Amino acid sequence: MFVFELPEIGEGVVEGEIVQWLVKPGDAVAVDQPICEIMTDKATVEISTPKGGRILELVGEPGDVIQVHTPLAHIETGDGAAAPAPVAAPEPAAPAPKAAPTPAPAPKAAPAAAPAPIPLPVARPDGARALATPAVRRHARELDLDINAVPGSGKGGRVTHDDLRAYTAPPAAAPAALPVVPAALPQSQGPAPGQEERIKIIGLRRKIAEQMVKARFTAPHFTYVDEVDMTDLVAARRRLKPLAESRGVKLTYLPFIMKALVQVFRRFPNFNANVVEDPFTLVVKGSVNIGVATDTPRGLYVPVVKDVESKTLLQIAAELVDLTERTRQGTVALEELQGGTFTITSVGNIGGMFATPIINHPEVAILGVNRIHQRPVVRDGQVVVRDMLYLSSSFDHRLLDGAMAARFTTALKEILELPESLMLEMI
Repeated sequence: MFVFELPEIGEGVVEGEIVQWLVKPGDAVAVDQPICEIMTDKATVEISTPKGGRILELVGEPGDVIQVHTPLAHIETGDGAAAPAPVAAPEPAAPAPKAAPTPAPAPKAAPAAAPAPIPLPVARPDGARALATPAVRRHARELDLDINAVPGSGKGGRVTHDDLRAYTAPPAAAPAALPVVPAALPQSQGPAPGQEERIKIIGLRRKIAEQMVKARFTAPHFTYVDEVDMTDLVAARRRLKPLAESRGVKLTYLPFIMKALVQVFRRFPNFNANVVEDPFTLVVKGSVNIGVATDTPRGLYVPVVKDVESKTLLQIAAELVDLTERTRQGTVALEELQGGTFTITSVGNIGGMFATPIINHPEVAILGVNRIHQRPVVRDGQVVVRDMLYLSSSFDHRLLDGAMAARFTTALKEILELPESLMLEMI
């Protein structure tokens, strides 16, 4: 019998949470076959067995946190696990201690580490131009690739970043572990009258809970709300939207807000920062890396658009669509979820007037963008209909005072109400 212990998953990782088992007792497994998913603070990875055989016992249940180098599974390996291969070797060789060229016993029909199903690339006719966002085209140029030769697996055959990676990857390259997990908190169907249902909170949902508790009780929050007249920006976006679509880019309001934040951070740099708790230090960032809270089937993720200050409105729009789409599909890379200096959370497409968002610690502020709604307001003594938006932002009161937060929000409001001022970024 082989006792398979949880291996070291990454530098500094001492424990992991069992998200789900991929096998059950009695199953035959092959060498390098994934047997479970383990989530750490850094990523979710599949754990593969170094030996083949039959599963006798699995140690722990989904939601259990186990330490590195503690038993994970008991595997009956049989006599053949350490036997030399039954083929004549060209020179005398000692029995292989681990994986022999032809492992025994043979499993039923277990495929070796099959990746999760992904959309199949679509080949295009010779001479046809590839569909792709500007960010993907730039990535292809950086790789010195002819993007028209790359099969696309996106909607309508669109080429994605993953298609570029697959096209340039070595044939035997193993798929990277995704930093995402299946939905951790299933939706209750509702128990019968007089009954109750208990749902164990595991995986990503528990990590989100831990992060929210840490953020809320580490940083004393306060929320500041102001309203913005978005009428001119709504009109500007309406005029620019067809031009953006002609270049294959979906233009939302967020890129305008992100570029406006770049200007505001020049006046209020302490808002574009992280806080280190020990020793208590404010780390003000020179680069503007804005995370966008994204609702996915697997829970809440915050992909980060890096170096916003150096990108155009269309570049930000294209990258934002690409990032959020891959985040919802579960193909975003771990490094694309890290390094944020400020976060935007937007629920305007769902509804509501405003909310009190929780800071994405160790950042010191978060901007809540809510629904744009038409309502009557008074302008120059006249009642007119305008497109109004509430900004509801939360701040770390240890570092940012109320008056400073009010000035920060007012500066942002002034730019959004005069969208022509964004042209100053080009001067």
